[in-house]
Amino acid sequence: MTKTYKEWLDLDVDKIEPIELSAQRKRNLKQTILKKQATRKRMPKWVRHTAAAAIIGISMVTTVSIAFPTLASQIPFMKNIASNFDNKNTMFENFDSHATEIGQVHSSNGLSMMIENAVYDGTSLTISFALETDKDLGDSPFIEGDFMDIKGAIGGGGSSRLEKIGDNKYIGLANTTPYFDKEAPDELEVTWKPEAFLNMNNDIKVEGDWAFNFKVSKLAGELQLVNETVTNYDVIARFTALGKNDMSTVIHYEYEVIPEVLKKWPDVTVQFDELRDNLGNTYVVNGNGSSSREGGISYKSSATVQAINPTATSITFVPVIYFSLGSGKGTELKEMDPVTIPLN
Repeated sequence: MTKTYKEWLDLDVDKIEPIELSAQRKRNLKQTILKKQATRKRMPKWVRHTAAAAIIGISMVTTVSIAFPTLASQIPFMKNIASNFDNKNTMFENFDSHATEIGQVHSSNGLSMMIENAVYDGTSLTISFALETDKDLGDSPFIEGDFMDIKGAIGGGGSSRLEKIGDNKYIGLANTTPYFDKEAPDELEVTWKPEAFLNMNNDIKVEGDWAFNFKVSKLAGELQLVNETVTNYDVIARFTALGKNDMSTVIHYEYEVIPEVLKKWPDVTVQFDELRDNLGNTYVVNGNGSSSREGGISYKSSATVQAINPTATSITFVPVIYFSLGSGKGTELKEMDPVTIPLN
């Protein structure tokens, strides 16, 4: 476990100032915002180790690759993984209908992992995956190692959900937003190499050698340019574009913080947890993180929702400013004026 994770686990929660958060914001706080990284993953005991073993010192690691159709046909929980989560009104609700089949399976040290499907909407990448292991890793294991590495990206943010659905069986969704120094490509080349899976309750860990590499093409869609600006509490938020495809709608925006505010609040973010259209439909927002410029004065960000109802003519949401002293020292929330964006 890295020093950063240990520092978070050692925090005295009694000294953290409590604030009221929405359900979506609570989920967002569970997300791990990562810089450009690569992750390793492993696979369960139900895969027989038929490959050559590599012995280092007194330890042995065995890695096996199995044909996806053969393996998945024997393991029902590895099919349509995303449908097992409560994704109603989220960007993931229609994931399986638009996903590209990846079908890669690897096994190491009694833990087998499969990447089932992936979707790239032009901004973020989402994958569904599953694993089975000969050890109990608790209800929600922690994945150690670097996150997904996207070729050509200069950084990125991401999160993952990994939940137990049976004896030593787990399903997951992972989402990452890569940042590029130029226009995002039409196809992503992805590498993921998890290093270990950790039971957070008792520190039982499975280390191994998993490595996935695959490509995903961008969903067909269109970009609607918009120009909506709101200014409150010395923070300026500009909403610049909507990326539309059959699975999701991406709201692109930027925000600036005056230097005087940063002297008191060194960490300032702007996001929104819920969005409504003029028909009364509600959409759960998935934040994609932010990239900072000019020493934290300005940021570029985006958020994704399920594809907006095609008969809707506008969307409305309330941006929220999160002023933070950092490391649980204090936080203050302020709502900005509502933003309404007409739809083409």
